[in-house]
Amino acid sequence: MSSWKRVAVVMAVLCGCASPKPAPAPESRASASVSDHEDAGTEAASSAPAPAPACPSEPPAELSSCTQHGQRCTYAEHPECGTISECYLGQWYVRARGSCSPQFEGACPRKAGDVPAGASARSGIVCIYPEGVACAYRSERIQYECSGVARALPPPAPPTYRCEAPGPAACELGGFQQGGPCEPNGVACGASCCGLAGVCVQGEWQLEMRPCPP
Repeated sequence: MSSWKRVAVVMAVLCGCASPKPAPAPESRASASVSDHEDAGTEAASSAPAPAPACPSEPPAELSSCTQHGQRCTYAEHPECGTISECYLGQWYVRARGSCSPQFEGACPRKAGDVPAGASARSGIVCIYPEGVACAYRSERIQYECSGVARALPPPAPPTYRCEAPGPAACELGGFQQGGPCEPNGVACGASCCGLAGVCVQGEWQLEMRPCPP
């Protein structure tokens, strides 16, 4: 190597010009992860459904106004005098009520389904439980066979103590008429065959006459 080249190399080393330029620092993955999580959390929060309105602290008065469409509220601190209320078309309706009689005070079992001691099938006792069911002595509902052929009805069975949730308010709070208001969408009421039936479609009753099979 010539003398002038040696001098150039020495000068380059001393001034640092021969060192490569350091690469830029990589983006912090921790900060990127936090940002990603924040974005994901924001997106999840925006897409999460709003919580259902809470039930009133006290049993609502019959026919008082409500906005919790279709919501049911059960008050069963004392099962023998509890209630199940449902918000239907902007009003509260009591769908089931305990016996609320002094003779049944403390008679309802603590667990739904347990038969109350000392209460006969003719007593009329009704017990309400937090599961949203009313327990009482009931006769078994006869299931009619939709065949179009007349058949003899079986003799009624003696009532048994059973627990059931009240049926849809739309079906049990009176009749329905074509175009009348209803909720929730999809609920069907009336005859399964050989009679008038209604289906709630977009908040209005759509009626149809269901024919009898041959």
